[in-house]
Amino acid sequence: MTSQPQADAAASPATAEPSNAPAPKVQGTEKPVGSALTIVLLATLALAMKGLLAKFVYATGMTVDGLLLLRFLIAMPFFWLGVLMFGKNRPGDRKMKPVDLVWGGLYGGLFFLAALFDFTAVSLIDVTVSRIVLFTFPAVVMILEAIHKGRFPPIRQVICFVVTYGGLMLVLAPDGFDMVSGSLWYGAAWAFGSALTYALYLYFGQSMIKTIGSMHFAALINTMAGMSMVLYELVVQKPLNLNVNGVLWTAGISIFCTVIPFFLLYEGIRRIGATQASLISLSGPAMTFFAAWLFLGEILTLPQMIGFAVVTLGVASLKNSVSLAGLGRLLARPFASNAKS
Repeated sequence: MTSQPQADAAASPATAEPSNAPAPKVQGTEKPVGSALTIVLLATLALAMKGLLAKFVYATGMTVDGLLLLRFLIAMPFFWLGVLMFGKNRPGDRKMKPVDLVWGGLYGGLFFLAALFDFTAVSLIDVTVSRIVLFTFPAVVMILEAIHKGRFPPIRQVICFVVTYGGLMLVLAPDGFDMVSGSLWYGAAWAFGSALTYALYLYFGQSMIKTIGSMHFAALINTMAGMSMVLYELVVQKPLNLNVNGVLWTAGISIFCTVIPFFLLYEGIRRIGATQASLISLSGPAMTFFAAWLFLGEILTLPQMIGFAVVTLGVASLKNSVSLAGLGRLLARPFASNAKS
């Protein structure tokens, strides 16, 4: 779940966006913008590969439960190692308290459900389609905010919402609803369940990030999600079908598509801010689409590709700072920096 989009959008599967406020600039220590763009792009690429690699795990015979259990257990110590190495210099408003474990358990449970629904969807339908459905989670966040604050969202956001889900219907039913198989609706429902639970996790968990810091939050949430996975497996007792090849692929997902992208994304956000990082992360589904076509032979029809473009446009428009002018300014910054040097 990377990301994200994830996400797999502008957040790692382990954390929501930190504050959009840029870090204070210290004379002589400002990081190059060009390298920050590269860092965020690498993080987005790594997160986009998560669903693709999951297909290789399932091809070995390993189940969704086996993949998730190993993914959480492998990633957990690396996140705490990151806290020990880097977390001291990037604290939140205060140190962690026992009450944080309670809230961490709640948000970790939501993150566990989002991951469970996400990887189940990938096991049932094409990676590309599941990513596009999951990519609509910002629209769900908009609805959650409207319900939570008890006010109707601005007309612009409503239009973006309609556009986003209109594009999604094109992806799911390019030839009409009568032509859609029950298995596709079933898999899409799992993907939307992931979008819903991930949106809940992001929307309500963002205040905790400011309190204890994003790195501590990520480590805590992954730990609680891993514990939730262990409890879930003890209750349902589904087969894991562990095997050497499946374990190796899962280790790759845990390290290269979860832990490392988080650290890269966090560093990129620290250099250029969460808003611009989220703009770059909009390329995530496109990266997934290209990789799925290259390695899995997945192909979108012309109506589906139009729907994909419409979904991307709708999600981009939901972010206040995302515009063609903003994109132009972002891409021009590395050249402006070079001109000054």
